[in-house]
Amino acid sequence: MSATDLSFLFDDNPNPMWIFGLLSLRILKVNKAAISRYGYTEEEFLNMKTDDLHAAATSEDPDQLNKTTTGIWTHQNKNGDFIYAEITGNNITFQNTDCRIVVATDVSERLRYQEQAKLREQELIWTKNSLEALINNTEDQIWSVDKELRYVYMNKAYRDQIAEFTGAEPKEGDYSYLQGFGAALNEKWNEYYNRTLKGEIYTIINESYHPGEQRVLSFEISFNPIYKSPTEITGIGCFARDITERLQTEKAIVEQNERLRNIASLTSHELRRPVASMLGLINIMDRSNFFNPDNKEIIEHLLTVGNEIDEVIRLVVDNTFMEDPSKKYLSP
Repeated sequence: MSATDLSFLFDDNPNPMWIFGLLSLRILKVNKAAISRYGYTEEEFLNMKTDDLHAAATSEDPDQLNKTTTGIWTHQNKNGDFIYAEITGNNITFQNTDCRIVVATDVSERLRYQEQAKLREQELIWTKNSLEALINNTEDQIWSVDKELRYVYMNKAYRDQIAEFTGAEPKEGDYSYLQGFGAALNEKWNEYYNRTLKGEIYTIINESYHPGEQRVLSFEISFNPIYKSPTEITGIGCFARDITERLQTEKAIVEQNERLRNIASLTSHELRRPVASMLGLINIMDRSNFFNPDNKEIIEHLLTVGNEIDEVIRLVVDNTFMEDPSKKYLSP
């Protein structure tokens, strides 16, 4: 094949091209695109060998460089900027010499995009792994189901909880709440899921009897529709938190406040009356003549009032040190 047959494809080709001698490796002809992209003049190109274009980072194997094989090579332009060039070529005869014509397609942007895509993929994998670790290290239960109410995702806390309740660990693809639960409970949960599939976002308090702990546990459960588009719901995301201890603490606080109100009532009403009576009796007592016969009757009344005060104090003490109901487990 003669180079003259390719002159119209060579000179105006949008990709850099050059012809070099197979023995000398000297560049014998270069097109306008190569001059523009690499920054060398035509005269400078014709005084160069092919390995002069290669970046120092790729010049460790001169034998490989001199072959100028196909593939992606790292070149440097006249300003020292790196160019990633995908080299393709064919052997030709030019100026009665065995030569090779090469096309250097600039793939710098493509490689940069691929590198960025690779970094983004690594970041996504890292983020996914970090999020997975975070989700699986929480005691809160997280799961999702599709429109057919099959499990799509479950964190470790949810798997463990269901296994404790039913004796079998759930798996992705299983129908939710179809094994180990009664028909009434399944129906109730289907109602919850169907409400969410219609677009409703809501929270419930659900009580479940734990056979291992032999007590009723209370869970605050949030239901959220998962949208594929603004109008298409493809599943349900659920978040459950054990609030048993919180509810027991709140109940204990309410009962403690009620006891404090009772104590305040006892001290303000029941205790005030006998104390007032005691003060009145003391005021009429003959303190200048203790052996006054009238004092005997007053002392009898004081004893009666003292017993009333003692009874009120006992009631206050009983209300103050009543057993803390938060320490009692709920009965199934």
